[in-house]
Amino acid sequence: MQRKFNLKSFNLYEYLKHQNADSFNIPFFLADRHTYKNAHVNFPFRTFAYGLGVTYTGKGDTFKIGSTDYTLKARCLTTVGPGMVCQWAGNYTAEHDTIYFTEELLEGIQANSFLHSLPFFFHGGDHVICLTDEQTKKMKSVFGLLKVLKDNKETVPGIVHALLMLANSFHSIQNDTPKNANVSRREKITHEFRRLVAQHFSKNKEVAYYADHLNITPKYLSEVLQVELGKSAKNFIDEFVMMEAKSLLKQTTMSVQEICYWIGYEDASHFAKSFKKLTKYTPSEYRKG
Repeated sequence: MQRKFNLKSFNLYEYLKHQNADSFNIPFFLADRHTYKNAHVNFPFRTFAYGLGVTYTGKGDTFKIGSTDYTLKARCLTTVGPGMVCQWAGNYTAEHDTIYFTEELLEGIQANSFLHSLPFFFHGGDHVICLTDEQTKKMKSVFGLLKVLKDNKETVPGIVHALLMLANSFHSIQNDTPKNANVSRREKITHEFRRLVAQHFSKNKEVAYYADHLNITPKYLSEVLQVELGKSAKNFIDEFVMMEAKSLLKQTTMSVQEICYWIGYEDASHFAKSFKKLTKYTPSEYRKG
């Protein structure tokens, strides 16, 4: 019954294209620091496209994906995939190049399995990494070529594919860098925990469930997350659930009761109480605000 609800009442990808007079017939959209000036999207939103961007300036804007906070500075590579709930904190004014695109763009040169093989587009992946000056220059040059040839539908898929291959190679280089074994283990636990929460949060909101799947104790899981993310496992789960609720309240016309069922609360009053505890607002107040 839940899956019949309409989750696409607000689609950021289509909204930004419309705001910037881009055609809906092309399966991609280029964004820069001017794109978001009049968008006024300051609430958590669910993505329906792939996004890949690189920042050239910036001192530390916060970008939240799920309930993980990322600091976007100069030379950051950011990637998000469909189905993620994200939120910008403050006004994002850094110089950057970003492309949003759908799977349709690469149909002629790559199967969908290619995109699905890139972990940084999915929950549990490294959605923000820092690049070197040389890596940033490479990304900027490819984006420059893309901007010049953006109206040539025959060349765009190949250029975007080149961006993806570069991004994948930069991730691989970082993953292959020797690290302290204990740090590497903590990172793996954190990645897997984030992936599991995204998959199971509607049915399982208890820390013990995820600790059991990771073969560690709830106490150790929270200790790892406190170091890696600055919050306990319980706080992470609660924030993740409320980010989902916020996006549904703002992006869809689903009733509060429907949203309650969607995110796994059987009792609407319990959901409302939990929502207000974390946001200071009732679900209805948040929707209207």
